[in-house]
Order: sequence, then C-alpha cells, then structure tokens
Amino acid sequence: MTDTITGNPTIEAYTGRLNLSRTHFVGIGGSAMSGLARLLAELGYQVSGSDVTDSAALAGLRTAGVRVRVGHDAAHIDGASCVVYTTVARNAPEVIAARAAGAPVVHRAQVLDWLAGSRRLVAVSGSHGKSTTTAMLAHILRTLGQDPTYLIGADLTGPGSGAHLGTSRLLVAEADESDRSFHFLTPSFAVITNVTDDHPENFASHADVMRAYVGFGCRLAPHRFLIVNADCVGATVAADVIADERPDLTVLRYGRDRAADVRLLDVQARGWSASATVRVPNGTEVRLTLPTPAAHHLDNMAAAVACAVALGSDPADVAGAACAFGGVRRRFEHVDTRAGVTLIDSYADHPNEIAADLDAARALARGRVIVVFQPSGHARVLAFGERIGRVLADKADHVLLLDVHGAVPVGRPVADAAGIMPWLRDGQCCMPLGPDHAGRVVARMAGRGDVVLTMGTGDVTGYGAAILDSLGSRSEVALSA
Repeated sequence: MTDTITGNPTIEAYTGRLNLSRTHFVGIGGSAMSGLARLLAELGYQVSGSDVTDSAALAGLRTAGVRVRVGHDAAHIDGASCVVYTTVARNAPEVIAARAAGAPVVHRAQVLDWLAGSRRLVAVSGSHGKSTTTAMLAHILRTLGQDPTYLIGADLTGPGSGAHLGTSRLLVAEADESDRSFHFLTPSFAVITNVTDDHPENFASHADVMRAYVGFGCRLAPHRFLIVNADCVGATVAADVIADERPDLTVLRYGRDRAADVRLLDVQARGWSASATVRVPNGTEVRLTLPTPAAHHLDNMAAAVACAVALGSDPADVAGAACAFGGVRRRFEHVDTRAGVTLIDSYADHPNEIAADLDAARALARGRVIVVFQPSGHARVLAFGERIGRVLADKADHVLLLDVHGAVPVGRPVADAAGIMPWLRDGQCCMPLGPDHAGRVVARMAGRGDVVLTMGTGDVTGYGAAILDSLGSRSEVALSA
C-alpha cells in the first residue's frame, strides 16, 4: 500500500482476447502476483517474471519452473504474449516497452477474472481482514473436501502457500479495492468485510471509497450472494445501496449486531484462545475456538462461516473445520517466545488495524507492549499520521519507530516518520538505526511477560530475527552469571 499505487487501471484497460501462452509478470515477487504466476505455470502456460529484488518467493517460483529475473529491463518481455502488471508497476520498463510495442498489457485482476471464467468466484473484499478471511474460507472448504482453487494475498506457511490449484469449480480469492481493480471481477459470491477510509493516494473522500464498493457489489452475477459485516456502518450502507440497485441478490449479514443473519454470541478471549458461539439463519448454534488472542479474527471467521453455509455446507461441519485453522503469516503471527518475551509479527499499517492488534497484544501481555513500527506509504502517513500516533500512544508502552516504507513519490508530498512522534508521549519513542540496534534496544527494555510486535507492511518483519538473537544472548548471559 505505498505511494507508487495511483490511478485506475480499469480506465483504458486492455479489452482484447487474453493470450496467456507466454506470460510475463512485472513485480512477480508480490504475494498475489507470485501466486497467480504459480497457478498459470501449473495450468501448463509458459511463465516468466521480474522483480526489483530477489526473495524467497522468487526462489519458490524458480523451483516451480518459472523463469525469474532480478531487476527490471525492457528486454525481459521479448517473445511475451502478454505482460501482466499491478498498478504499483505501471511505470516499470517492461510495461512501458510493451505499451510502446503495442503488446497486450493486462492488470493482474484481469488474469484473475480469466481464471474465474470456468469457475464460481468467491471474491473477498474489504478495507481490513481480506487475507485472513480468504484463508479461513479456503481452509474450511478444503477441509470439507471441496478442494477449491484459491489465491490469497499472504502466505499460510512457507513462500507460495497462498495459492493452490484445486479440482473443484470453486475459486476463492481476494478482491483488491486499493486501485479499484476489483471492478474487473464478476463474482458469484462477494464478501465485504468492512469499508473505511484508506488508500488516500487513490481515493479523494470516504464517498469515493463507498462508490467503489457499490460498483464492486453491483458486478455480482445474477441471483447470487452478497455477504457483509453487520457491525461496520460503511459495509451496511454499501450493501443497502447495492441491494436497491440489484434486488435479485441475496444479502447475508454477519457479525455481533442483532441484525446479523450469521451472528456472533458470547465472544471470549483468554490467552492464546478466542471463542464465540455462531448462530446461523436456520437457528443452529455452533461453537468456534481459534488459537489466537486476536478476538477480531472471530469476525473474519464469521464471514468465512457465512460464506461456507451459503455455499451449502453443513454448519456443524463448517465449525469443526474452522476450529482447525492454523492462521496466516504476519496476521498477528506468534513468531517465538524467548527469555519470557513473546514476539508477534503484524502486517497492520492502518490506524484501525494497529488498534485491533495492539488490543490483542494487551490482552495477551502480562507486562508491557512494545512495538517496532514501520509506517507504510507517504500518502498514508500524511493522511493518517496523527491517528497512527495517537493509537500508538494510547495502546503501546514503548514504540521503536522506523522510516516510512515505500518509494518516494514523484511530484507528490513526502512524509517523514518523525511526523508521528509529536503524538507520542515523552520518552515513549525512539528511532533505532537498523535491525541490530533495534534488537539491542528491545533486549534492554523487555522483561518477562512483555509482548513485542514487529508491525507494518515493509521489511520490519526482518527485525524479528535480530530481536530474538538479542533476547537469546541476554538469556545466555543470565544463565552463565
């Protein structure tokens, strides 16, 4: 979600027939792009790709038979039948060269729509919780033997685990609102987890965001299902507008609100466990228990349960499968506990997400909550910097603040992470000089029962190893003393 995302790829989009026989992906290392490339390779297409830096995702693609190159170069598209991009890479040399040569340049979502052509698409949208909800639904359906194809914008375990080519006609995938590319899709089932202000580099106002979601919902295939969060005002308002324009659709609401068709009751969170009773439309009640202190993940699971039941699965079977869900990488992921200090990795970068994960950390902690936070995107920091600072000040004890993640925008304002600092309390914040320094700082201040979070969308996840090393060294010193 960085400032390189601008514009609307549905405007003047390629409308010809897709020839994927020799497809080149620009920015192939991204989780959604790498997953889509892997699916095409498994379908027998010749796939290549390029990205700025090497990564575990690229290594996995090479193993899968995808030709991958590090660095962008116009020569990489020689012989390509089409070039696939995300809006982030719209100005990459390969994309510019392909357009100049008249070669087909197609957005990632257009290829996803092509993949859905012979399948029933379940598209999961929302400002927050898309990856977790998509993963939960895919897990439930796969556990129940339906073997869907799925494409998740995050890994479940190792690199490449967020994509799977299934044998059924179901396709479960995230629908990305950040650049309006979900308007390329025509789903059979659509989920809206929530609608909040986000992506200020692309949307001028909350009304602009709402219009995008209404447009997405109205693209549903006739007489299909729209599944929305009854606890989110934005989602319910969008659903009402969609229902007025599309009275053929069945709207199914989930959540804790009395109006929910799939309702969460008796929500509890204690230690590494969050549980709730779920009541489905026919009155059946089932109990869900997830191995996480993040109670907001129960809301995501309620969405997945609502969708699985709408697809015809038995509620008791769905609940049994749901309770075996193992989580998603970087979504309040327990990395390790060392010297009595618990390390959590979190992808949160929006104020709402930050608040939810810090609440979960506070419920888990027997001591303090320490955050190593990396702000994401210059436009986002400029728009939400005060809100981010106030959330961190209110819900964390100590904050290690990193530089803004994301390319410096050309011709647009540049943000500084220091702009968040005025909203933090005196002595609450420091700005470490790299992972090793952050590790030493955390090791000096953290004690037994504390929870440390590495938080943000950039390379902050890599700080975890240095933190654990420093905590381990401290333990060894204590033992030898």
